[in-house]
Amino acid sequence: MAVRTLEYRHLEVFRAVMRTGSVTGAGALLGVSQPGVSRLLAQTETLAGFPLFQRLGGRLVPTEQAHALHVEAERVFIGVQEIAALTERLRRGTPRRIVVAAIPVLTLAVLPRATAEWSRTERREQLIIHSGTVGRVIGMVASRQADLGLVTEIPDIPGLRTTVLARNKAFCAVAAGHRLAGQAVVRAADLDGEPYIALSREEGRQAKVDAALESSGAQPREIAECRMTSGAAAMAAAGAGVTVLDALAAAPSLGAGLVLRPFEPTIEVTYRLIWPEDAPDNFGRAELFQAIRSSVRSVLNDVRRRARV
Repeated sequence: MAVRTLEYRHLEVFRAVMRTGSVTGAGALLGVSQPGVSRLLAQTETLAGFPLFQRLGGRLVPTEQAHALHVEAERVFIGVQEIAALTERLRRGTPRRIVVAAIPVLTLAVLPRATAEWSRTERREQLIIHSGTVGRVIGMVASRQADLGLVTEIPDIPGLRTTVLARNKAFCAVAAGHRLAGQAVVRAADLDGEPYIALSREEGRQAKVDAALESSGAQPREIAECRMTSGAAAMAAAGAGVTVLDALAAAPSLGAGLVLRPFEPTIEVTYRLIWPEDAPDNFGRAELFQAIRSSVRSVLNDVRRRARV
C-alpha cells in the first residue's frame, strides 16, 4: 500500500489555522465548513506523524514542530503565488520582474538610490524588493526565489556566485553631545562602562566588536541587542547608548543627529552581492549591479561629507 503524504490542501488548511488561530477562522478564510477544516486538520496531523496544535481552553496553540512546518509551507505558497503572477504577466505580455532580496541595512541605505537610478534606464523590468535576515536572503537566492541578494560577508556556498559590494571600516556611533563625540578617535577601552547597543550575535555582526572589547578589557553596560543594524544606529542617535557599526548602517540616521567617530582597533565590514550559479542574465544583471554599486559610492560619499570622517 502506498504511503500517503501531505498534499496541497492539507498545507492550505494548516496555514489558514496558523494565520487565524482557530478552526472557525480558517473555515471563514477558506470558505470551508468548520467540520471540513477539523477533518483536514486531523488528517494533516496524522500524515505528519506529530501533533501540530495543543488544545488549551478552546484555543489552538501551535507546537514547535508546527512553527517549523509553517516556515516551509510559506515558501510553498510564495512559490505558487509567484507562478500565478508569472502566468498572468506572460498572458498580458508585461515586463519581467526582478526579485532582489536584501538585509534591512542595505534595503534602507542602498536600494532607494539604486532603484531611482534603475528607473532612469531604458529597461522596462520591475524591481521587487524583499528584506530579511541573512539566512532568509541566502535561502531565497539559493532556491531561485530571488534573482539577486545583498548580504554581509558569508562563506562560500555551493550553487551561489558572489562578489564584494563594499568594504567599510566600522565607526563608533553616538548621539550629538555625547562625551565621545568630542574625541578624534574612539578606542575600545573608551567604551568601558558606557550604555552599549550590540549588533546581532546570531548573524555574527557583533563578534569582531566583542573581541576588540575583550582585548581592551572594556566592559560596556549592554542595554540592548538589535538584529537590525540600522535600528542600532537609530537607538544611538536617540541617545540610548553607543554602538559600533559601518557607514552604510549609519547613513539613514545621520540626519537624526548621529555622530560617527573612527574606531580602533580597525574593524572591517564587508557586504556582498550574491546570485544563483548558472542563472542566465535575462534581466540586465550587469546594469543592475552598476546601479547598486553607484548607490553605494553615493551613500559613502554622503556619509563622509555629512559626518566629516
